[in-house]
Amino acid sequence: MEFPVEPIAPGYDASLPIAFPNDFADAVSLEAGALVAQFRARVDSDTPLFTARTEDTTITIARGVAETLVTVQVPASATANMAPDTSVVFDFVRIDGAVRDHVPGLWRWPVRKAVTRDVG
Repeated sequence: MEFPVEPIAPGYDASLPIAFPNDFADAVSLEAGALVAQFRARVDSDTPLFTARTEDTTITIARGVAETLVTVQVPASATANMAPDTSVVFDFVRIDGAVRDHVPGLWRWPVRKAVTRDVG
């Protein structure tokens, strides 16, 4: 099966790039304040599998000519808890002082077992 993105491989670091048009990034003030994303097995799951934040650089933002690239870095210690042959869901919240805004969008990222695994 082909995926439009590189699936997360449990037990390995994952880099998840998401490109937003600059007009959208400006409209939601994407670069103001901080971004937070919680990864869950399902939207209705109570416990996050991983929380990424701009404050700890697990989320980075880079503005280009036409688009703003948000990259989420998920460490191997977090991907190890993600079930293979499923997907994880996440979205973003922008925090700027007392203001907390949900950034429109929901991402479902595939998780697939790697062929080469458990190597030391």
